[in-house]
Amino acid sequence: MKALKSILLLFAFLLLSVTLVDAQSGYVEDALRFSMYHPTGTARITALGGTQHSLGGDISNIHGNPAGLGFFQKSEFNVTAGYTDWNAESIFLNQGSNYNATNFHVPNIGVVISRAKGPLEVGDWRGGSFGFSLNRSANFRTNSGYSSSQLDQESILDYYVDLYNESGVPGGLDGLFFDAYLINPVDNGYDYSPNATDQLEKFELVETEGNMNQISFSYGGNYKNKLFLGANLGVVTMNYRRVQSYSEEFLSNNQTSLFSSLDQNLLLEGSGVNIGVGAIYKPIDQLNIGVTFHSPTWSRINEEYLAGIYAEFSPPYQDPEFGSISEEQVDTDLYVSSFSLRSPMRLGSGLTYFFGKNGFLSADVDYVDYSMINLRSNVFNTGADNREIRALYGQTINYRVGGEARIDELRIRAGYAYFGDPFVNAGDFDRSMTQLSGGIGVKLSTFSVDFSLMSNTFNSYYTSYPTSPIAVTENQRLNGMLSFGFAF
Repeated sequence: MKALKSILLLFAFLLLSVTLVDAQSGYVEDALRFSMYHPTGTARITALGGTQHSLGGDISNIHGNPAGLGFFQKSEFNVTAGYTDWNAESIFLNQGSNYNATNFHVPNIGVVISRAKGPLEVGDWRGGSFGFSLNRSANFRTNSGYSSSQLDQESILDYYVDLYNESGVPGGLDGLFFDAYLINPVDNGYDYSPNATDQLEKFELVETEGNMNQISFSYGGNYKNKLFLGANLGVVTMNYRRVQSYSEEFLSNNQTSLFSSLDQNLLLEGSGVNIGVGAIYKPIDQLNIGVTFHSPTWSRINEEYLAGIYAEFSPPYQDPEFGSISEEQVDTDLYVSSFSLRSPMRLGSGLTYFFGKNGFLSADVDYVDYSMINLRSNVFNTGADNREIRALYGQTINYRVGGEARIDELRIRAGYAYFGDPFVNAGDFDRSMTQLSGGIGVKLSTFSVDFSLMSNTFNSYYTSYPTSPIAVTENQRLNGMLSFGFAF
C-alpha cells in the first residue's frame, strides 16, 4: 500500500507555503505543509511584521512568548476578524493563467485574566496572568493550476506507456489508465489509444481548503518588573482537503477526438499537542530582550484518498474483447490510512527598544530545522519518507522587524518579514517568502481597536507527473485584519 500511495500522490500540490518538485512521496509533502511556521495573532502584531518574542502585553503572547503575559496589569478580551485574498499567476510553457481565492475568518480570539499585584503590595514576584486563546496558524484556501495548447507537448499517456513497458504490468494509479482504455496492450507491450493524436490541449485545476488552529493555555509571571517568565500548552487541530482535476483533449482534422480527466480527492484530518516556554528580560527600562522555545508538535493524522478517470472516445474505441467503447469511468477504491507527525522545534529571540512614550522598534529571529520532521505509521513503512525528508529539507533562519509610533491615543505601525526556503538544495527554485505589513490603532484605557494589512509574496512550483514541465506560480496573499480589545 505504501508504494501505491507514493505513486498516487506524485500529483500533490504544496499550498501555506511552497510546492514540492523533488519529493517522491505525498507524505513528505504533507509533513512540510503541517510543519511550516509563520507567526500569527492580533492585528497589532500582524502590522508589526509578526514581531512578538520580546514585546509583551498582547493577546498573541498566549501562543507566542507566554512571558509577555507578565506585562498585563488588567484583564483583557480580544477578538480579531480577517479577510484573505489570494492571487496566483501560473506560467506553464510560456502560457499564463490567473487564479483567485478569498476567505473570511476569525484568526484569533483570546482572554487574559490578570493577577498582577498593585504598586503598594510587597513581594519580588509581582503576580502574573493566565491566558486562553484560539488562534489560526495556517489557512489552506487556494486555487491554482494551468492550461496549455502548445503544439507537440507531451501527454501524461506518454509517461505511463513508458512506465507500463518498463514494469510489464499496470497497477496502482497506472491501472486506471489501463482500465479506462486510454492505454492498451499491443504485440510488444503497451501503447496509448489510437484516438490520441498530436494535437493536444491540457488543463489542470487544484483547489485546496482547510486550516490549522491552536488552542493555547498559558501563564506568565513578573519578577521585580525585570524578568518575565511564562509557559504554554497548545492543542492543535488540522484539516486539509485537496481536489485536483487534470484533463487532456486530443483533436485532429478527421474529427477523431479523445477527452480524459483524472480527478483526485485527498482529505487529511488530525490533532496534536505542543508546549512552549519563554522569558523576557529588561536590563534597562527602554530595552526588552526575549527568548522562546517551542517544542515539536506531536500529531496524529487520518487520511482518505480517492481517484478516478473519465474517458470519452469519438469515434468509439473498438476493443477486441469488449467491443465498442464510447466512454468509460473508472475509480480506485477508497484508500484509508493514518500516520503520526513530529514537526520541528523552534527557537526564537528578539529585541525591543522603547523611545519613551513615543513608540518602539522591535526585531525577531527564528531558527527552524525542517530536516527534523519525522513520520511514523503502523499502516506503512515510513523509512523512505524520513530519508527523503532529511535529503530535501534543511535549516532556515526567519527574521522580522517592526515599529510603532504613538501620537496620543493613535498608533501607527509597519513591519517586514522574511521566511527562508525550507529546501536544503533549492537550486533555481526559490521558495522563500517576503512579507510587508502596516496598520493603525487607537488605544484607550478600557478599549482598543487595531487594523492591519499584510502582503505575502512567494513562488511555488508544480508538476503534474514526473516528466511533465514545471508550472511556476507567483503568489500574492493579501490579508486584512481588525481587532477589538476590551480591558476589565
